[in-house]
Amino acid sequence: MKNTKKLLSLLVVLTTTSLVAQHSGNVNSNDLQITSSGNYNYQNQYQNNQVNTIQTTTGNENEMYISIKGIYNEKATSQRAVFSVLQIGKNAEETTKLMDERLESVVKSITTFNPEIEVIIDMISFVPLYDYEIQKKIFNPKTYNEKPSGFELKKNLIIKFKKTNDLNTIMNICAKQEIYDLAKVDYVTSNLDHIRDVLQVKAAEEYKQMLTNYSAIMNTDLFKKEKSLTEGYNTVYPMESYRSYSAYSQASINFEPESTVNNVRKNNTQFYDAALAKTHTFVVNADITEPTIQIFYDLTIKIKLKEDQLPKNTIIRNNRYYIITANGDVKPLNL
Repeated sequence: MKNTKKLLSLLVVLTTTSLVAQHSGNVNSNDLQITSSGNYNYQNQYQNNQVNTIQTTTGNENEMYISIKGIYNEKATSQRAVFSVLQIGKNAEETTKLMDERLESVVKSITTFNPEIEVIIDMISFVPLYDYEIQKKIFNPKTYNEKPSGFELKKNLIIKFKKTNDLNTIMNICAKQEIYDLAKVDYVTSNLDHIRDVLQVKAAEEYKQMLTNYSAIMNTDLFKKEKSLTEGYNTVYPMESYRSYSAYSQASINFEPESTVNNVRKNNTQFYDAALAKTHTFVVNADITEPTIQIFYDLTIKIKLKEDQLPKNTIIRNNRYYIITANGDVKPLNL
């Protein structure tokens, strides 16, 4: 009975450990350190992880800086899949005929599936292929002569669609014509101007709220202080946010010096890894599951806390101060 209880306890610990690792994801499995709670937290004072915060405001007695960062997650208004198509034939007529038959079948099937999908055929190259023919002569070494052996035709199939799930059907249609090479998928949005306006408005709201809070804390009206600003945008498309990893666990063993080790080829895969919101002040459309176009906005405001002691129309020449009057006259300024 005691052995049974021990076995059940061990199974509970192993099961819990497995669930924690799986919830983290396989990409973290190589770096994961598994520890059980046990009696450690009972015997020692519990301490939480210390997390460093990210500064959004810095400054000194003369000036202060407010930094506001935002992300806008945008679903693609359309996507463009580019398939590379290769056809080889014995002569030019046969090559073009076989290529046209394959592409016409794809276009017809896609149009039947969804008439709104746009298909464009892009010509890439059409070149002859060459091989070598061996010419034998008595008492002479072999001679290799180059001769035409066929033709190679390359085209790109550009398919524009709006629904993400349509790509599965498109790939099945292409596969029936032995078109497998999906070169890339472009994500397109026609709302970039609107998105930038939304980011600016949202950042301005955050800025006004922060300035109101800081004015109350510092007991001064920061709205009336002299300011300067810098801002910037950046756009990151989904294909730029995919990461590669290999999911496997390898045995640790000391092999004999004379032994031969044959390793199995490990599977490499990819996953979409969007930028996290942790370093940003706000995120628009945070709860989107599918890969999105991420537009980043950065606004930095410099606030001058101390006013200049000299008038703004003051100039310095040879270490002496001069003031420019309303009439344009230059007069020395006695300090």
